[in-house]
Amino acid sequence: MICKECGAYNPDHATFCKVCAASLKPDAAPKAPEEEQQPTKRFSRPSWIAPEQSEPEEPVVEEPVKTVETAVEAVKAESAVDEPEDERPSEPEKTSEPEEETPVPIWSPTRTRRVQEPVDVEDEEDDDEPEEPDESEEDADGIYNDEEALEDEDDSFEYEPTPPKRKQQKKKKNTMFTVLLIAIIVVIVGILVLGGYMLLKNQLNCGNSPESRNGDAQQTDTQTENQSLTPGNAEATEAPALDSRTAQLQEMIDEKNQDIVAITVVVPGNSTLVIDFPNQDDYQFVNSEAKDLTRKVKIPVEVFYYGRPLTESESTIVFQPDITVTMADGSSYKVNCPTFSRDFSKLNITVTSPVPEGDEPFMAPENNIVNLEGTIDNPAAEIAVNGVVIPVYIGGKFMYEYHFPEGVSEDTVETLTITATLKDYITDTKEVKLHAYKFIPEPMTLEVKSTSLHADKNGKLTVTGTTLPGATLTATSDNSTNVLCGSVNVDPDGNFSFQITMDGSFYGMSVITLNAEKEGAESGSTKFTVTRGFADKEAFVKHYVSKHTYLEIPSKIKLDELLANQSQYASNEYGFRITATVVEVITIEGDTIVKMTMNKTNETVYVHNLSEKWTPGENVNAKYNVYGNFIGTYADTGCAEFYGWFAKKP
Repeated sequence: MICKECGAYNPDHATFCKVCAASLKPDAAPKAPEEEQQPTKRFSRPSWIAPEQSEPEEPVVEEPVKTVETAVEAVKAESAVDEPEDERPSEPEKTSEPEEETPVPIWSPTRTRRVQEPVDVEDEEDDDEPEEPDESEEDADGIYNDEEALEDEDDSFEYEPTPPKRKQQKKKKNTMFTVLLIAIIVVIVGILVLGGYMLLKNQLNCGNSPESRNGDAQQTDTQTENQSLTPGNAEATEAPALDSRTAQLQEMIDEKNQDIVAITVVVPGNSTLVIDFPNQDDYQFVNSEAKDLTRKVKIPVEVFYYGRPLTESESTIVFQPDITVTMADGSSYKVNCPTFSRDFSKLNITVTSPVPEGDEPFMAPENNIVNLEGTIDNPAAEIAVNGVVIPVYIGGKFMYEYHFPEGVSEDTVETLTITATLKDYITDTKEVKLHAYKFIPEPMTLEVKSTSLHADKNGKLTVTGTTLPGATLTATSDNSTNVLCGSVNVDPDGNFSFQITMDGSFYGMSVITLNAEKEGAESGSTKFTVTRGFADKEAFVKHYVSKHTYLEIPSKIKLDELLANQSQYASNEYGFRITATVVEVITIEGDTIVKMTMNKTNETVYVHNLSEKWTPGENVNAKYNVYGNFIGTYADTGCAEFYGWFAKKP
């Protein structure tokens, strides 16, 4: 409800204006429309106003306070309410229509009076529902506290919440946004300024670094981009830092990770500096001024290299820059410059095909064409075979096909020389020996593996062994009349067997010759001895006595004579008797060999025991008469060897 006297807002159930205490009864005289539309500030009813106060004869509208000073005066005027009613002025103040809303003083019964900020009428009209004002904000702005107003003992006076001051909040938010934006701009500008300062400082340090100084010399020239090494791409300083005939050299890695050397040299006035490079144009600097200038040149190390393939002796090379200064009168001198060294890598060739076996040349196939293959650890290298350059593929692989000339001899051996070269790398060389195609037969395998070559009582025995699969074997006897050899059978695995048959009149030993042949392989041959024993000692003696070939050793013949005429006596034609003592028994693959000493001559002989009744191992150091045949020389001992058919103690 709006007060008709002062235009203040009041609760709908209020009967008196909480500002001017005017009656709010319905019969009160209506206010002019202009005055009703004029919004003013609302106040809770002061405790000193009595609810029975009569309304004034004429409505009085106070003129709005336009300034802080007038607001204070208005507050003082209101304080006059403390005086008695009869002392108040009887004449009401003249009302004047306010031109616009102005701030009015606000006070609270429990708080100090404050001056209220102007209220934006448009904001109040735009808000459909006024927001509850925050207690802290109302306290700060001097607005009366709603909760305290509700605690008033007189329930007839209730406080209507004041609409929030949205415009002030918007202004506050706009102010905070502006401050934040300014702070961000200041930070960005600070970063840019700091970055520019660091960049400038870095550039200054490049020219003023300790590496570019000598003692107390002033700042020297630093050539930052010397890749082309063309004259005039760097500036020189005035102050000489070195002796004009001595240069300084510093090794370093630049920002591009390039290996460089920095040479600092003094260039006298009106002179020309020349640094000689082996593989590109020389570096030249002309000092056209009369004063000496100190020049610092950064040079990639590669320009000092030879630019050619290197040898084993050049694995480490020491370089000394060649620096010359030519004066205006034409005279010149060499500047003494320190040296620097570099180690160079060696290329590595790997031949993957053909792969020779040991030191023997690789045998070419039947068409006499050899495919050479290999790799090089650096694909940029150049590969040549016998001087012919061949391509190098991805991964450093290379291939070459070598042809032997037409009609080449089968005994021809060629050497392929593979060379890998690359400038500023140590050359690698490999050699591959090739043999022209030649038919080489396959070695023949032929071995007798029978455990016994002694015929049974029926004069028969079976011989077994191994040979090359597919080979053809034939066996013959030196006594073809009495000893017959059957056909030899060879299975797919190379195992062979055949049978030997002796007639009833044959006793003693027979030499068997076994031959093997296969296409594409070498021929093979071996010999072995088969035996057939006599029924007893007497039969043995009778057989040879009847032919007058029974000889006792050493009474009838000596061992030296036997060894000297082996082709005559080492056969089945002669029978012998020896008297000797057992020294040792040797067993080799089922064959028992008895080492004995002749009793009369003390000579050593070896006897193959062919008697089933003689057990020499149980009678070592015993003396025996042995009857048998002469074989020849035992192994590499030079001693006589016999077959012993019978052994009897003397």
